[in-house]
Parts: sequence; structure tokens; C-alpha cells
Amino acid sequence: MDSTVALKPKKPPACNPCKARRVLCHPQPNGAPCPRCVERRVLCTTTPVPRGRPRKNFPHQPLLSSLQVTGLDLHPGPCFESSEKCPDLSPEFVSHCFEELRMDARYAHPTIAATSIRSDMRAVAFDINLLPPQSRVLALCMVTYGSLWSYHESVLGSGPQPESMLDQTFSSSRQELLKCGVRRAPVYRALRAEAFKAAWEIGAILMPSNENAATCYLLDLMDQTSFGSAGRPWATAHFAHLRTLVPNWWLSGSMLSTGGFPRWTGALLVDCIISARRRTPLVITRQDQLLLCGKEPPSLENLISSLENSINSSDWSTFHWASLRPYLYHMTSLARQLHDTLTGEYAHSGPLSEAAILTFINTLSKLHAALSLLLDRLEHTPNVPGGAIYTLSLGFAGLALPFYHEVQYRESACNNVSQNARLQALREQAHDMAVLGGRALAHGIRMLPQPHCLPYHWTAVRDWAEFLLREADGSGNGNRPLAREATRDLETFARELKHLGYSLDAASTPEATALIERLEKHVDRALVSLFAPVSPVLVLIHLHDH
Repeated sequence: MDSTVALKPKKPPACNPCKARRVLCHPQPNGAPCPRCVERRVLCTTTPVPRGRPRKNFPHQPLLSSLQVTGLDLHPGPCFESSEKCPDLSPEFVSHCFEELRMDARYAHPTIAATSIRSDMRAVAFDINLLPPQSRVLALCMVTYGSLWSYHESVLGSGPQPESMLDQTFSSSRQELLKCGVRRAPVYRALRAEAFKAAWEIGAILMPSNENAATCYLLDLMDQTSFGSAGRPWATAHFAHLRTLVPNWWLSGSMLSTGGFPRWTGALLVDCIISARRRTPLVITRQDQLLLCGKEPPSLENLISSLENSINSSDWSTFHWASLRPYLYHMTSLARQLHDTLTGEYAHSGPLSEAAILTFINTLSKLHAALSLLLDRLEHTPNVPGGAIYTLSLGFAGLALPFYHEVQYRESACNNVSQNARLQALREQAHDMAVLGGRALAHGIRMLPQPHCLPYHWTAVRDWAEFLLREADGSGNGNRPLAREATRDLETFARELKHLGYSLDAASTPEATALIERLEKHVDRALVSLFAPVSPVLVLIHLHDH
């Protein structure tokens, strides 16, 4: 045989969709989708299969043989199957979910901003199959998350639906909003299963890249809407990728293009709040905070003093932006403190530190003072986005309630009489902080632009609604009318839960429907008490509008 004759290159393996259909596949070079997948408009992914006979000198051959005999899978991997059928990923549908619907600030997350996915999608005219594998999976994740507020027929099917996200007439109907969440659920589950499966097959959780980091971020975000795994594996992978990528961003000068320190500081705070709310281990370390948010700012006392002295500032519109990062930074540090000293695994392995509770209350009180000053200034400053006010309020509320629940739990588990009395006093202080947190979050929600859609904060809104309902039920055993401010907060949470029902399958759970009804019952009772001395007709008109 002539040694100069070139060996025929091996044919790449068939893609997963073609193997599943048992048809001949024509693999393309450089990870491009095969012609059959392009024609059918399905995601073309390939799982490599090891070929060849096993090495004879492999030391664990007997063990492998026994496992193969019993039919055990050596690398089982998770199951991402769905009984639902995915919608056709046509360019028109992808463009709808990807380009037109930017109601969620998560699309502006700095990890996504570090990618070129927006320009890449426009370059291929939103044909998802023309993208390289990692970008293709990221685009699928963005379309999947975008489907949570889509009003496209492929998502909602037949039946009443809004003409656009600005359709106020449709959004005023509670029943129609909740029905949309029910109709949307099967399509979203199918898309989510496909996104998880595609990400797993390309190793997004293992290989650091800008696209894979953004994919892991979005998959963790989807876990927040589906009450996913407690360990947050996708969030862990997201930050593991960032630790590899960020030093290169610094060297290349692209760190500022991802949003700079303020945006990263807000993003880390939101992640800490998710862990605090779900009682899962923090995935953010102090080094992550320094790497992504810059050096530690001056003390809280210094921040409060600066805010108090800014009353007479002639350029407050510029000064307030400089104050946001220190506030968010200190709030993120406090979230790590909550985990390390009170709610974390190590903190629970030993005796409770009452000093840690007192320290937390003291710091949280200072942060509330800073929040009050910031909100007072921001609300008198033109062109301040409501999302910024919401994030500030969410930061304080997102720690106040988990802290209160932790102190409440510690008190109930304490068998020492004298310590129990001290914990009762601490729990009352934590309760006061939680009440302030509920007011702050309700105010932040009211400041959001209308309409808005934040599916990921469903659990937070539900938890706060339940807390405020317990407060309302305990107000004079439910017989004394609620204060005007408390009534307004209950109305805010009821309205927000209904709007979230447009995205999520809230109406399929009796608990969620009952929660909304209880909120509205308290509001209606308070409105009757408020307007009854004035005019019974006015009461009926107001309740009808409500």
C-alpha cells in the first residue's frame, strides 16, 4: 500500500435528532447543523459516543464487565425529557421571544452583555440553527425564558390573549391572566427541557466561555421559576466560569462593556437574595465580590453621612449614582454575613450566637436608614428608572424576611428558658425589620414600569404576601380595619401575583389562587370601611374597578 495515499477522514457521528428518528444523518463540519435539522427547524446537537474496543490492560476491566452485564449506566446523566411538544423554532418565533420582548431586566445581565448573542442572532436573521453550538444553546435558553411572557400563538395557543404587552384591558382581568399561565405551561416545560438537554450535551456546565456562562446563568434563573434543585448547580457553574473569564476581561478592557461595577454589584446582590430566600449555600465568595464589584467602599456610617449631607447638593442627580454601589455592596456583604453566622451549614452545626443576631440587626437598621435616604432623593430626581428603586428595595426586603424566619425558628427550637426569653425579644426586633421590608418591597413594585414581567421573583412575592396576610389576620383578630398603607401594600401584592400568573402556572395550584383571594378579601373589607361613611354607591364603583 502506498504510504503517500491520504487516509480517508472518518465520518463525524450522527446528530441526536437523526439518531432518534433512525434516519441517515449528514454531519456538517465545524459544528454546523445537519441539513435534516435545518429543514425541520429543530436544534441539532450531537453526543459523542466512545468507539473502539476497550484496552486489554485496563486495570478495572472485571468491574466494567460486571457493570455492563447488569446493564448499569456508568455515566447516567440527568433526564431532561418532556411529554410536551416544542413549538417550531422559526425565525419569526425566535425573533418575537428574543427581540421584541425585553420586559425583564435579566436580559441586561452583565454576563449576557459579555456575549455577542444579540448581534449574532441578527446576523443569521434569527435562524437559530445557523449559529455555532454554544451560541445556539444560549439563544435557545433566551428564547425559552422569553416565552414566559410571550403572547405568541405558538405559546398561548387558541383563546383570549393580549394584543401586546401594553394591552391594559386584557391585563385587568384576573381570570384571563391566570388562564394564560396555564396555557403557557406545557410549551414552556417543553422548551425548558430542550434547553437543559442541549446545554448538558455541549458541556456548558464544564467548559468556561462567555456563551456557556450566560447559558448557566439563564438555566439557574429558570430554576427559580420551577422550584428546582436545592444545590443550584447551574449557578455554581456560572460563577466558576466567571472566575476563569473575568481576569481576561480585565486584561482586554472589556469589563466596562459588561456594565461596570454598579451593574455587577446589583447582579451579585440579587443572586445572594435567591440563596437567602431558598436557604441554599451561597455561591458568591468575598473574592468574587472584589473581582466583580471592585474594592470595598467606605463604611455604612460614611455612606449615611454622605447621604444626609447631600440634601443641599446642587448636583444630586450625579451624586446618587455614586451612592448606589456602596449601598448594594454593603447589602451583599450582609447577605454573606447572614449565611456565615446564622443560616449556613456551619452556623447550624454549633450553638446559636446571640451576638451575631444583634450585629445583624444593627447593620440591617443602618442599611434601612441608608435606603430611606436614597429613596427620598431618588424619587425627587427626574428620569430615575423604577427598576433601580425596585432593586434597592428588594435588597433590604430580601434579607429582612429570611432573617426573621431564622430567628423565629431558633426561638421555637430553644429549650433554655432564659435564652428563650432573650430570643423572643430579638425575634420582635427582627419582626419590626420584616415589617419595614414588606413596605419597602411593595413600594419598589409600585415603582416598576407598567407593564413589567419578572417571573423569577414569584417565590419572593408569594412569601411576602403570606407574611403580610399573617400580619393582617392578626390585626385585631381580623376585625379591626387595616391602615391605609397596609391595605395598599396588600393590594400591590395581589396585583403582582395576578400579573405573575400570566407567566407562570399559578392558577393550577389551589394555594396560589386562595392566596390571591385572601389578599383581595382584606383589601375589599378595608375599602368598605374606608368609603362607607361617604357613599355606598362610591364603594360599589371602587370595588367594581378594583
